[in-house]
Amino acid sequence: MQRLRRLHLYLGVFFAPMLLFFAISGIWQTFRLNDKIPILKFLSAIHTASRYKGPGWQPVSPFLELFVVLMSAGLIFSLITGIVMAFKFGRGPVTLACLAAGILIPLAIILIFGQ
Repeated sequence: MQRLRRLHLYLGVFFAPMLLFFAISGIWQTFRLNDKIPILKFLSAIHTASRYKGPGWQPVSPFLELFVVLMSAGLIFSLITGIVMAFKFGRGPVTLACLAAGILIPLAIILIFGQ
């Protein structure tokens, strides 16, 4: 379990900057700020894997795409190990309730209000 915790820690720290960027750019794209602010449009091209139609610069490369795939796999692994550790080291009923709420609340919002 100690190795799992260490791997979880290092994956989280390694991918945290890019995950933070994706989370923040997802917020401004949700509110369509990238349509109004040029720098956000430029940065959104990285998030959406589209080619920026600026003066010849294209932020998306096969290397960045590979890094994003690795980041996604690392996030999935880190999340699963985090859930396993939460059940191992946390309080079982509270952990289960939090996990259930994290599944049911978004599902209810989608079902009630649509996407």
